[in-house]
Amino acid sequence: MQTLSLCMIAKDEVRNLPRSLAPLMPYVDEAVVVDTGSTDGTPELAESLGARVSHFAWTSDFSAARNFSLEMAMGDWVLWLDGDNRVAEEDAALLKSLVQRPGDAILWATEILEPGGGSLLQKRLFPRHPEIRFRYRVHEQLYHPPALAQVVTPVRIYHWGYEDRGLRQAKARRNLAYLLADLRERPDDFYLRYHLTRHHFFAGELQEAWVQLQAVLASPNLTAQNPEIARHARLLAALIRDRLNDLAGALRQFRELVVECPKYGLAWYYLGLTCFRQNDFSTAALALGQFLELGCGHFFLDQPVEKLNLTALLTRAQALGRLGRYREAADVLVEARRLYPKQEGVWLETAALARTCLDYSSARRALAACLNLRPQSRRAQALLQEMEGLDGHLGN
Repeated sequence: MQTLSLCMIAKDEVRNLPRSLAPLMPYVDEAVVVDTGSTDGTPELAESLGARVSHFAWTSDFSAARNFSLEMAMGDWVLWLDGDNRVAEEDAALLKSLVQRPGDAILWATEILEPGGGSLLQKRLFPRHPEIRFRYRVHEQLYHPPALAQVVTPVRIYHWGYEDRGLRQAKARRNLAYLLADLRERPDDFYLRYHLTRHHFFAGELQEAWVQLQAVLASPNLTAQNPEIARHARLLAALIRDRLNDLAGALRQFRELVVECPKYGLAWYYLGLTCFRQNDFSTAALALGQFLELGCGHFFLDQPVEKLNLTALLTRAQALGRLGRYREAADVLVEARRLYPKQEGVWLETAALARTCLDYSSARRALAACLNLRPQSRRAQALLQEMEGLDGHLGN
């Protein structure tokens, strides 16, 4: 019977441990908490919850602390977690069965950010082995023998450490300092420059992002070393061009990317949205249809997948409507209503399409549903007033 160790590094997590550590204790064989300098009683609380606590002097290096936690663990397998992480209860019950495998493997879980709902796949469960260790001060990566199997599991890990805006900004400044410190030691490391690109991009510092991104794209054998980062770097290049008002360059790169990576759903998504803005409704409808068929096909999402899917459905319906392909547009909205019946935008687009098709009764019913969800919707109110001005036609 394979045993499972939970390894957690923590500092001042008294408010979080009842939500993160306590619920997991029945599902692991041991919990190792490495305290990096708490002053709020975190070590004592962790011990009272059943964890074995060790102390580690903080060195501004997350990987160093994580690797120390691995040295303290005694189980056959390791699950790593932070103090502001929780495993969904129904998924926690799967953990012990997941590690009862015939051979070693790296097991991936989906981290979901709260609030916001962005997500990423991470290597979260792995055999305890001296050749499996973390690297980098921040955005730490798990390095392991390349021959190990990679398995994506259904486990979801919720991360709420960015709920407060001030805390998010403080973490961003800290992460930038750690990234730059690592970069001084590894100036040719594409992984570090990729995360610097993302940092500057989301901070709106587009020129700085562009400079870092060029170094990423120029890295020798980038695709062979990390195909996920390679294609996302190219997607970021197109998005940066778009934000810098080089729409022609952005479109060219989106088109090249979907040709070279035809199963990369996120590239189809952005191609579709960009073409829609350019009134190329035929390409927009095609591209968004591809996205909806393929899914995101991406390990890192900065928005909830539900939001991406909803945007794709509504934009595709609008594109088909602009092309006069009303039946197809209606079918897309049927699917949107099935998946997202509580989204007022779905009912608003349904009403707008019905109005275009002179189906006033259906339009009024959809508007009623929209206003029931959001009584203050100005667009719905305006469309309803327009409909009321056509009383002589209603019901035709």
